[in-house]
Amino acid sequence: MPGELRSRDSLASLTTMGVGGEAYSFSPSKPESLRKAISKCRENGWPYLLLGGGSNILFADSGFPGLILSTKKLRGMRIEEKEAFVFAGEPLPSVLNHLNRVGIPSLNYLSGIPGSLGGAVAMNAGTAMKGIGDSVLEVAIIDKNGETTVLDRNACEFGYRTSRIIRERLPVVWARVSLDGEPYDRVKIVSERRARQPLSARSAGCIFKNTTSLPAGFAIDKAGLKGYSIGMAKVSDKHANFIVNLGGAKGAEIRRLIDIVRQKVYKSFRISLELEIEVIEG
Repeated sequence: MPGELRSRDSLASLTTMGVGGEAYSFSPSKPESLRKAISKCRENGWPYLLLGGGSNILFADSGFPGLILSTKKLRGMRIEEKEAFVFAGEPLPSVLNHLNRVGIPSLNYLSGIPGSLGGAVAMNAGTAMKGIGDSVLEVAIIDKNGETTVLDRNACEFGYRTSRIIRERLPVVWARVSLDGEPYDRVKIVSERRARQPLSARSAGCIFKNTTSLPAGFAIDKAGLKGYSIGMAKVSDKHANFIVNLGGAKGAEIRRLIDIVRQKVYKSFRISLELEIEVIEG
């Protein structure tokens, strides 16, 4: 199978949080290699996990007891009239760079969001008002039978930071997205994000989903936790829904910080915060 197999790969180096032990990793260079690798894992009962840009995820200090399937080599995109065909491993910033070079600003609402196209589609990344699922036309996934299947937008069942894709752990191969939409000012959006969020710090993005009654960051701030730290993990001074790695933070420190935030927010507001990131046990 064309691709790169690595033993004892550092999960910290593969994630935006910069935390995690070691694991075997395979980076397929073709969609068929990804499909075969997944089928091989399933046939042998080997644990595996698909990893894109490494945002929105927290690994354990002990690593992952299986195979990490990285989509970093599954890159490429093409524009066809008012649509774009994008492979799962293409980084979101790269997608936006290409579209803006040819004068297409309709996906700029995704500006400032890290990660890959596949991960963004799976979790329906976006703003509080709009997610990438609103622009998706169809997504190619690897189904439970190991076959590549194309789902239309409705079949993806997009919701706030979720989808059928992530609930059923269906690996994304590529997505076709509509470019026919209102324009968004990329410079303005990135500037506003930088003013509100710690984009230059190592983090996994927003830790918790917003609730129907209060934004998670507001609740955490009002619970008195902005700036609270354990070891080298800290609730951001800029935006309380971010936990940042000050350098050498451990997964256990971040997990403990998550638990404390949940407990104090519940005590203050009787609100149970739901994780937006995925925590992977070792």
